[in-house]
Amino acid sequence: MARPKSAAPRARSTRPKSAETAASLLYVHGIGQHTPNDALKLEWDLALFGRDMGPRSRMVYWADIVHPPQTGRPAAARVSATAAKGVDVDTLLRGVSVDPGRPGARELAAALLTRAGVGVRDGASGGPRKRVLPLPASWRKPLARHFLEALVGDAAAYLFNPAQRARIQQRFAAALDDHTAPVTIIAHSLGSVIAYEGLAALAPRAQRVMQLITLGLPLGIAEVQDFLAPPGRKVPATLAQWHNFSDPLDPVALDAGLSGDFVPSGFIRDQRIVNTRSRSLLELDPHSAVGYLAHASVRRVVHDLLRMDPMARFVLARDVAELLGTEPQLRHPVLIEVLEPGYSALDETPERTRQREHRTATANAMMKAAAPEKGHASAPAPLQLADRVVQVAAQLETLVSDKAAARIDPLQRFVAAHLTAEELRTVAAAHRELRVYAVWRSSRKAKLTARSLQTLKADAALASFGAAGQGITWAVLDTGVRADHPHFKAAMDGNGSLIDAVWDCTQPGKPVSIAKAQDPDGHGTHVAGIVSGKEAAGPHRGVAPRATLVVYKVLDDQGEGEDAWIIKALDHIAQRNANSGATVQLHGINLSLGGPFDATVYGCGFSPICAELRRQWRDGVLVVVACGNEGQLQVQTAGGEVDLNTAMSIGDPANLEDCIAVGSVHADKPHLYGVSSFSSRGPTADGRPKPDVVAPGERISSCNASFRAGKGDLYRVESGTSMAAPHVSGLLAAFLSVRREFIGRPDEVKRILLDACIDLGRDRYHQGRGLPNLMQMLLAV
Repeated sequence: MARPKSAAPRARSTRPKSAETAASLLYVHGIGQHTPNDALKLEWDLALFGRDMGPRSRMVYWADIVHPPQTGRPAAARVSATAAKGVDVDTLLRGVSVDPGRPGARELAAALLTRAGVGVRDGASGGPRKRVLPLPASWRKPLARHFLEALVGDAAAYLFNPAQRARIQQRFAAALDDHTAPVTIIAHSLGSVIAYEGLAALAPRAQRVMQLITLGLPLGIAEVQDFLAPPGRKVPATLAQWHNFSDPLDPVALDAGLSGDFVPSGFIRDQRIVNTRSRSLLELDPHSAVGYLAHASVRRVVHDLLRMDPMARFVLARDVAELLGTEPQLRHPVLIEVLEPGYSALDETPERTRQREHRTATANAMMKAAAPEKGHASAPAPLQLADRVVQVAAQLETLVSDKAAARIDPLQRFVAAHLTAEELRTVAAAHRELRVYAVWRSSRKAKLTARSLQTLKADAALASFGAAGQGITWAVLDTGVRADHPHFKAAMDGNGSLIDAVWDCTQPGKPVSIAKAQDPDGHGTHVAGIVSGKEAAGPHRGVAPRATLVVYKVLDDQGEGEDAWIIKALDHIAQRNANSGATVQLHGINLSLGGPFDATVYGCGFSPICAELRRQWRDGVLVVVACGNEGQLQVQTAGGEVDLNTAMSIGDPANLEDCIAVGSVHADKPHLYGVSSFSSRGPTADGRPKPDVVAPGERISSCNASFRAGKGDLYRVESGTSMAAPHVSGLLAAFLSVRREFIGRPDEVKRILLDACIDLGRDRYHQGRGLPNLMQMLLAV
């Protein structure tokens, strides 16, 4: 979701430069046939910081010692082919000369295999524990050695091949010698064993303060501790801090609690992290280094140790960096933000962006007033930026392995694409040459699932002022519309339609006009019917029954879509308004859709989609957004499931300041029943009051896209803030149709709307300013 480069998370640190460059960072990778050194180091930089750290970080690369050099990017080795097929317990025990019939032997072998995620062809019992059975080391060591040699070749190569072990330790020691104090070491998997042994072999040095961060390490397993050199479990004397992270699903990090295993007890800071986001990604290995490095808790500790600003400039957003750990064949929707002319990848700051945007908006307004026949099209900056976007899209086509699958789609300020992890790495590495500012997730958006004109006083406004929305055009961004529904023809005496056009934005390329539009999901048709239209003979009518609608299909037939599709529609609206002369042609936008907000990726209200909506608002277009249906969550307790209401549940893009965010109330008795239990509540994550207003959203009857001629099923009932938002869109369209002098002045219209609201006596963060009143709005001006 888009943000102007003034987004708060991009702010630079106010610390002195010396504090930002004093520390050195050393990586130690784990098992696997990894990419070359530089590529792997870049991947870890991107996962942790979102950008290349240059000489500040270094990888202790040892994969080439165990594996011969390879081209391409092979998958990380986890276990051998034997493991995939399953291992027979009797065979394993006989390999170490242990009688399978001896008490405890079978359980120990099965537990070792289960612990590593290996298939077991035996009715084994027991689960992953630090010490499975209290057996002597004389039993445990040969069994564990045979297990490691058979299934985890990299670990066996290090632990049981003295020559290779010595070469790997030499590289670690050399890397330490090249760094000055202090040194922060981040080690993953077997790399943690390498780092521990290397640090333990050092004599304490007063001038060197080292900090160790271990991720998914196997040091808590007694069978691994048996092979440590030097023996014993002592915290290396040269360490000042040791942070240990483990995921409960990681088959290698079986014992999260190292603190009590090493002397002095309590020195190691163990932290169990539950990477719910990473687990939701298809085929992401829970032992993946990227999964650990991109976790917010790990990032926080690293930034604190290095005295770095966690909000510093990045190229890959954190949720994009997480994708680097997915399987090579998977593709992920992203938005590649292209740098505007005159700016470099490193000189953009929030203050500079605010100043630049103000200058650009002022210049555009002056040019539009001086040459209305040309509109914004005469401004050189957008043309230059458009040319650059096309160039980036063309360059991107040469970098991807499959153009069709990549779905490269140039927008006005972004290039949308579906990229693999390898392609994301390539874009990040070449971001300066490509003139890329940042790469964002093209986040998923979804619909936010009585006529209520009396509640909003729209019926009185129609009778008294003729406020029917005539001459006003509203854009509905949703699942599409059933354009042949009679509801959209009745106000036109059966001739023509209130649906001016339907555009499909879900496919690569420019929006495609749909002549005979359908809406299999039905959500968009229901929403559109609340804004405008009228039943030929019946009570159903839109809040602005004569307003014209332009419908953009930005959600698929299951009610889901991407930020890129929404931004494509917004680009189309901007171009249409820019070419319309001195006044806007599309007066407002309704978005009955939304998604979650991640404060670790961008500032609240500064996502990519928010930035594009802010531009619409500043160009004179009213923006109405449903605030979300996350006001009530279901939690599991000892007494069963319980519904809890939640604050700070406003979704994105409803957290945008330059919009009208709408919550839901009961359609007929809003004063009695108040705010709907499902309606999302404020404040926003950065402390601003939202929603702005509330409107009827419970059991709203509107157009049924699945109607059958002559069956009497033209209308159906739905609830949600998706139904509340179009009530406000229709109300604003009706207002502008009477008070046309306010067209193109969204700030003033919003002020009039808020000042005319009826207070329902509910909390400000639940009801906003209250229930809109169209009559009071019209009487106020």
